Amino acid sequence: SELLLRLYAQARGRGAEIYGEQYLEADRWVRTNGLPARAKEWARGQTPQFGPLIVSFVDGLNAWAKEHPSELSAEAKQVLPVSVEDVYAHCLRVIHYDWIINPSKLDGRLKRADLDVHGSNEWAIAPSYSANGHAMLLSNSHLQWGDMHTYFEVQLTAPGVTSYGAVWVGFPVLRQCFTDFVGWTQTTNNPAESDLYRLTLKDGGYVLDGVVKPFETSTEVITIKGKDGQLRQDTLTIRRTVHGPVVAERNGATIAMRVAAIDRPRLFEQFWRMGLAHNLAEWKDAMRMQQLPLFNTAYADRDGHIGYVYNATLPVHPTGDYRYWQGVVPGDRSDLIATTIVPFDKVPQVFDPPTGWVQNSNDMPWTSVYPPMLDSTQFAAGFAAPQGITQRAQRGTRILSGFTGKKMTFADVKAGKLSTRLETADQFVDDIVATAKKIGTDRAKRAADALARWDRQSDTSSDGTLLFYKFMTEAGSDFERIGGFAVARDDRKPLETPRGFADAAKAMTALDKVAGDVEKEYGKLNVPWGEVLRFRRGSVDLPGNGAPSQLGAIRTVGVSPFKDGKVEGVQGDTFFAVVEFSTPIHAEGLLSYGNWSKKGSPHVEDQIKLMSRKEMRPIWKDRKDIEAHLEARKTF
Repeated sequence: SELLLRLYAQARGRGAEIYGEQYLEADRWVRTNGLPARAKEWARGQTPQFGPLIVSFVDGLNAWAKEHPSELSAEAKQVLPVSVEDVYAHCLRVIHYDWIINPSKLDGRLKRADLDVHGSNEWAIAPSYSANGHAMLLSNSHLQWGDMHTYFEVQLTAPGVTSYGAVWVGFPVLRQCFTDFVGWTQTTNNPAESDLYRLTLKDGGYVLDGVVKPFETSTEVITIKGKDGQLRQDTLTIRRTVHGPVVAERNGATIAMRVAAIDRPRLFEQFWRMGLAHNLAEWKDAMRMQQLPLFNTAYADRDGHIGYVYNATLPVHPTGDYRYWQGVVPGDRSDLIATTIVPFDKVPQVFDPPTGWVQNSNDMPWTSVYPPMLDSTQFAAGFAAPQGITQRAQRGTRILSGFTGKKMTFADVKAGKLSTRLETADQFVDDIVATAKKIGTDRAKRAADALARWDRQSDTSSDGTLLFYKFMTEAGSDFERIGGFAVARDDRKPLETPRGFADAAKAMTALDKVAGDVEKEYGKLNVPWGEVLRFRRGSVDLPGNGAPSQLGAIRTVGVSPFKDGKVEGVQGDTFFAVVEFSTPIHAEGLLSYGNWSKKGSPHVEDQIKLMSRKEMRPIWKDRKDIEAHLEARKTF
């Protein structure tokens, strides 16, 4: 409740007024992009059938707040009552103005930096590849462990509704979901869905097709609560163009921004209809609404269908490739302002592939099946960034393709999800050991010996993970700091590349350096990973397992900076589940940081304990199982 109300305050652009000046820049971003006004338009744009459901959701939030005033802070009470516009504004902020574009990504693009991405893994396994003859789904979202990306585990049961999964706090519909009939999960993709325009200024306005047009100008007053509790006001002047608002002044250039799908208000309804689907045809009908602007989506159902969709509301751009539209384009041509999107049937997608499985770990759609089935030249250029396959996708492909000629069991999928083996270790440890024997210093040889004995996992007891992580960090994601790969990454050969060091001497210098650093700080090279990586939640401080995304473990845990020789899990595995579409549904899952944050609740730290032990828990969907584990009951 506290987090939800704090997020809604930020979605109003009033976070600084209620919670303090740390939210001032977020308020500026929300106000500049007009989220409160757009939320009002979204509220008016709902269908008569769906709109009342959001009203009921809001009524429920406000009723709970009235019944539990003692559980709310003074700041949270200032946010009440919640409105339907708050719900839509929060959605716009999370999806359109954080996932698609946020101030950090905007700054990166203006500096020509690479985009940062959220992570996740998704697998779907067909009956032909399944030992029990049922489709299976792996849902595995990787996000920050807090703030606007916090998940809440939910089951919805009503006439025609059998949904289970995870919802972002403040959202009224499930994002990761399975029902008695269908299931889907999502990973982040990067379609070119926010366009930046360099304006040509003239006579107080901007030029479009040779004509000077005036800016639409408005003023917003932002109230800020200082550390002393006193309020002050800050004035924000907003200029808008036909492209969108002016969002930056950089090196003498004035930049306006246009974001896709902000005029498509039925996003929540699309999620809801996906969850009501009983079969693939009905699910595809929901997807054809194209209200959801992004996310790779994997699908499975009880009829045995599986699939993958590179979901996007991609603007139809008249010219240019992905890189062109991730830069800054001329703002004086109206033909560069997209007004339509690529239809659903032209979006990259694969259903029921002969391989018997699909996967995605934030890689491009062309690697969702191996060998590849999609040809990138047959799709619009803006669908996917020209990035290489991720190390996690390589690991997933290796695990899944390893069952060719055999059948995967539920236990196999679960073991794959919980696997802490590092793809990059399999790619490079042998080369490290061989190279150190030839040209390494004595210390580099000792480090190589430690890595040779290491299990290449990132379990709590794995004693080479720290040394290898330090080496990979020193080398850089593409070994750019030590001269690059000997054999470059090739998406057509995900199980064979990359390999080796283009500059063996630099690689050994890096190994010698990090070995010295580890010995100096820890007194030895073989340090159990669980002594370094800690899972902290509530009152517990537990040994951690898993590894950062760039090391290629399906068990992904992003870490904090080192402090006193330790790091803390702060990102990565959040809600994850393995689902078998048997009758009844068989599912196990975990929400790593737990389903509650209220101090004193047993559910603050109960699931992190399972996370530390690499365990999952049964998901109870049947009434008898739920009633057997009830802690409280309320009749309305």
